[in-house]
Parts: sequence; C-alpha cells; structure tokens
Amino acid sequence: MGKFTDRIVLILNILGAAAMLMAYLAPAVNPARMFLPALFGLAYPYLLMLHLAFICFWLIRLKKEILISIIVVLLGWNHLNNLVPINFRTSEIPVNSSQDRFLKALSYNVRGFDIYQWSKEPEAKKEIFKFLETQEPQLVCFQEYFTSPKTGQTHTYISNQLKYLPFNAVYYTADPANRSGFGIATFCKYPILKKSRIPFNSSFNAAMYTDILFRSDTIRIFNIHLQSIKFQEDNYAFMDTARLKYNNEQMKGIRAIGSRLKTAFTMRAEQAQIIANYIKDSPHPVVVMGDFNDTPQSYAYRKIKKGLNDSFRKSGRGFGNTYAGEFPSFRIDYIMYGPPLLSSEFLRIKTDHSDHYPISTHLFIPTESSIE
Repeated sequence: MGKFTDRIVLILNILGAAAMLMAYLAPAVNPARMFLPALFGLAYPYLLMLHLAFICFWLIRLKKEILISIIVVLLGWNHLNNLVPINFRTSEIPVNSSQDRFLKALSYNVRGFDIYQWSKEPEAKKEIFKFLETQEPQLVCFQEYFTSPKTGQTHTYISNQLKYLPFNAVYYTADPANRSGFGIATFCKYPILKKSRIPFNSSFNAAMYTDILFRSDTIRIFNIHLQSIKFQEDNYAFMDTARLKYNNEQMKGIRAIGSRLKTAFTMRAEQAQIIANYIKDSPHPVVVMGDFNDTPQSYAYRKIKKGLNDSFRKSGRGFGNTYAGEFPSFRIDYIMYGPPLLSSEFLRIKTDHSDHYPISTHLFIPTESSIE
C-alpha cells in the first residue's frame, strides 16, 4: 500500500466523518424541516463500524490520520452508549430493597398474535402466551394487538389466556366502534384507575395512557406505537435485488423508499411531540413502553425521552436490537421511566413468534413518601 491508497482512504475517512456528524444532528433536527440528518441517524450503527475499520487501517499504517475517526467517535460518546451501554452493574436499585416495591414490565409488538401466520409457525399464538406466562410479568404493553370475532381471537379469549393480569385497557385503531381489529392493549396485575387515548394522525398506529394503582401509589403507563414505515412488497423486493445501475427504474425505487422514510420520520416527529406534552403534564410518575419504530439516533426518541431514563441504557448490556423483520435490525422498542423510579435487569428476549423481540425490565417504585 502506498501514498495513493492512503490518499483515497483519507478522502473516504473525511467523507465518513462528515456523515457521522450529520448523524449526530438527527436527534436535534425535526425531520419535517430537514430530512437528511434523520437518514444519516438511521445509518449510525453502520457509520460507526465504518469508522472502526478506518481506525484499524490507520493503526496498521501507524498514521496520525487515525485521530480523525477516534475524535469523531468520541464526540458521539452519548450516542454510542445508546447503542451499546457500558454498565458494570445491571441494576441501579439499592441492595436489599423491598421486593414488594418491584414491578416487572414487559413490552411486546405481537404482530396480531401471528393471526395471519406470518411466522409460518402453526403454534405461534400458543407459544406467545406460553412465553408470557413463563416471564411472569406484572405489566404488559402490547402493540399490534388484534382481535376478531370471525377468527375466534376475541378480547375475551386473550384475557382468558392472561388471567394472571386481570386488569386491561384496549384501544382499537381500525374498528374502535366494534372493538375489533388492530390496536394497542395494556394488561396489568394491578387495578386500572383511568385510561385515555392520545389522539394523533394515523389510521393504524396509536397511543394511550393508563393510570394503575400500585400498592397505594398511582403510576401513569404510556403504551405507544408510533408511525410505521409501511414498506410494500415491491419496496422489499427492490432492496433485495438493488444494484447501482442508476437507470430510471432504480431511481424510481430509491425515490419510493425515500418518500416512505420521509413521511414516517415526519409523522413520528409530530406524534412524539404530542406524547411528550402528555408526559410533561402527567401528575403521576411515568412509565413509557412501546414500539417507536425509530432508533435512539432519532428526533422522536429524543423528544419522548426528555426527562426520562431509558431502561436499556440504565440496566442493559450488549446490543439491544429489537426488530427481527425484513428491514435491517435496529433497537426500536423501549421501556422508559421518570423519577423517582429505578430499573434493573433489562432484557431483550429472542423469540421467533413476531417481527419484534419482547423487552422487559424490573422497575422499582420507592415508598409512598418518596413519590409525593
């Protein structure tokens, strides 16, 4: 390798640094105003791997240019911790804390309990309920909850499978009048005092909050499912077969995907602002659970997380990617909480029954005197 190779790699390194800085802007820039940072934010994990490759290259070459990527990566230390948290302990809860102040929370996009057999597993629905029972959660937030009298998968049927969580609240997006179709649902071991839909512009996605009575404290639980990208079969087919030919057909495919991404980013930003306002106005301690359809390197994540803790960052380890579908895997499902709550033992549980992995954590709710 000679000077020519070094020059080429240096140019690529500088371009990669510019792309990384653009990704760092993504959480701060509303995609409705400028879409490009959101796109680079989505690519952040891959940009990080690119810079690690540059670091290895310059290390082998013993060149000072190694500082470019080192500095760029360190500038995004907070973003790096969103991707791979550095936790020496998986609990922020004091030792010997009272066990009756713990609440095990689980969030799961169940994709309709596989009603249309997307997973190709005949027993997927039964396996989901069996899995949930073994987890012994006290609070579950479902996204893409689905019921239909025609299929026999009614709300009563599902409630009977979850008898250990006797209290529930459901909001249907497709057919709320007949209480059927897709929606979101919150099931809880503890009484639900109040529930309310959070209105935003979407025919499929939704958000709601429920106030639960935990011991003698009221906790507000937000269950949210933000705007999906809604790729069509032809979009997936294009991504599977795309080659850089720059012909009219390929440019048409690129524009179609870009348009769907831009629409979804913009709608999620709007929805996140609405939810953030509800969180800010909550008179009770807050837990936020759900499928954001967006990464930690996004405007929507930053808006909702303001003033809250991300349980993966506080008590998780490793890579927490939660999407298991055809699109590249990202962390898009979250459990967040506000003060004075604490968390321990965040888990991303790999199961094959949906296109999302369920996530869980143990929340610690201090005594009544510290909540007031």
